Amino acid sequence: MDYKQLIEQWLDKLRAGTLVEDDLRQALNRLNDNGTTQRQRLLYLQTRTTGVDSEALGMALVDNGQVLEAPDNPADWPYDSVLEAMDDGWRVVKFPEMALLLQEDKTFGLGCEFILEK
Repeated sequence: MDYKQLIEQWLDKLRAGTLVEDDLRQALNRLNDNGTTQRQRLLYLQTRTTGVDSEALGMALVDNGQVLEAPDNPADWPYDSVLEAMDDGWRVVKFPEMALLLQEDKTFGLGCEFILEK
């Protein structure tokens, strides 16, 4: 049961006058369990330009405490752009460093790198 369904169930109990302290304790325990077992995931996407719809040129994923390199064939990558990753629920936490871009077509360092998290 997801959180939305659970909260709907509690609202029904509240309206019926049957919501009890134990229901809320179960909610707290569930939140604590998820907080300790769920790890942050990071997705590094290097792109051709600074636009979120720009073609991905490289990627790496940090999942479950391990750095996973992208498949060698870009056709096997899960996303072709940052926008595709965002549509799948990834949130951008770092945009490209504009200071590293002297010209849009010439980067210094990883100037067109986005970092996303789930």
